Amino acid sequence: MWPLLFFWDAGLMNVFLPTLTVILIFIFTINIIKHLTSDLHIPIRDTSKQHNWHHAKLLSKPCYCNVCEALMVTGEGAYCDCCGVCADRGCIKPADQKIKCKVISSSDKDPMKHHWVKGNLPLGACCYICVEDCGSEYGLVDWMCCWCQRTVHSQCHIHIDEVCDFGPYRNQMIPPSCVILTKKRNSIRKKLQLRAVKSPGWKNWTPIIVLANRKSGNNDGDIILSLFRRLLNPAQVVDLADHSPEAALEWCSLLGEVRTTVLVAGGDGTVGWVLNAVNKLQLKPGPAVAILPIGTGNDLSRVLGWGKEYHPDFDPVSVLEQVQNAQLVHLDRWNIEVRPYRHLGIYLPVRNMFMYNYLSVGVDAQVTLDFHRARESPFYIISSRLINKMLYLTYGTQQVMEREFRDLDQRLELYLDGVRAELPSIESIVVLNIPSWGAGVDLWNMGAASGWTLAATQSGTGLLCSDQIKGYDASSSRWRTMGTAPCRSEYNIS
Repeated sequence: MWPLLFFWDAGLMNVFLPTLTVILIFIFTINIIKHLTSDLHIPIRDTSKQHNWHHAKLLSKPCYCNVCEALMVTGEGAYCDCCGVCADRGCIKPADQKIKCKVISSSDKDPMKHHWVKGNLPLGACCYICVEDCGSEYGLVDWMCCWCQRTVHSQCHIHIDEVCDFGPYRNQMIPPSCVILTKKRNSIRKKLQLRAVKSPGWKNWTPIIVLANRKSGNNDGDIILSLFRRLLNPAQVVDLADHSPEAALEWCSLLGEVRTTVLVAGGDGTVGWVLNAVNKLQLKPGPAVAILPIGTGNDLSRVLGWGKEYHPDFDPVSVLEQVQNAQLVHLDRWNIEVRPYRHLGIYLPVRNMFMYNYLSVGVDAQVTLDFHRARESPFYIISSRLINKMLYLTYGTQQVMEREFRDLDQRLELYLDGVRAELPSIESIVVLNIPSWGAGVDLWNMGAASGWTLAATQSGTGLLCSDQIKGYDASSSRWRTMGTAPCRSEYNIS
């Protein structure tokens, strides 16, 4: 028996140690490759080589192949989300060779010409020349410019000026002639990078940068990125799944004194991530921040007037119009310092973080933490707002049943203006910076009957003016809301 056990132990060590060594070497190699390929600059896709193909199942209607002109069965083939070219499976390679994609950068000093793409016009298209229905006939007919989005009949095509003016939203677009690229080689490969951006000389030019994560939501992020690549210069649309906000905000630093608008498609966490990056880079002038809500709570989006949630049938053109007409508003940024107690003579590090929406201690904070851990779990495979709300409901119900935070008033101390406050029986304390909490609950108005100080908020759509976001220390600062006068009370947090 003993020799058998000794043999088994020796065999186990002979298997375990090499396996552990291989795993560690693999992890180390992956980290080295990520370090060598990482870059804080925006890599630019080379449109001269191929289109930016996406599966045709994302299209809302059947389309025709731009190479063989055959009708593509719904869900078959691919389409380029930059220029709108469609191709069935056998024509993708010929399409890359014969049909040019939307250019990102151009050294041509002549005025920009229309980039016409034949057929597959959107529903309700109207000819720019004769003002009649366009693209409604059978087959691959009529034309559309992928820059100005104008549509014309084939017979009217010769009557339109060949110079493109980039359409009604050109003040938000960065034309290819203004984008200067450079080829840089890192340790692995050579790629295009953004080197400089020059002004086109247009009046009231305020370019927009769109940020979204293609993996967020129920494929919502990927759809949003595709829609805006079609309307803008594709380089203006940055996927946060591949690049950090610091890399995306390189546009702002290269534009110099030109104020940029950053459209963030995401929830409150993504917006806070971008605002932290703006603060870290100390951009002057700071970009204005607009929000396209595809998160779960979207409290900041509700307050600024961008809506409570993203609708799958939204029109990106209307979003650009809203951004153009939005009003700049200011937002307080609070610096929260967490100082843990000393344990066994060991000083734990002090944590600093920024607060934009609210700070919570208690039951709702625990529910949010449980949800965050579930979302970071490898078992969290399907991402959607419905599943997220169900998770919030599950963890909230669990806390209601367990009442883990009952008698919270006996477990913490709250000081207001240096004076300890007498707390009633509570399960949570919420420090608000905006009049929206927990996916739209207005706690200030709920407490109006109890004599709490209220502040009026502005209506309409608001852009966050990031260089006017005030930084405050939570220990001694005045409480106020966006674009309004300060409240009369001051709060000290200990």
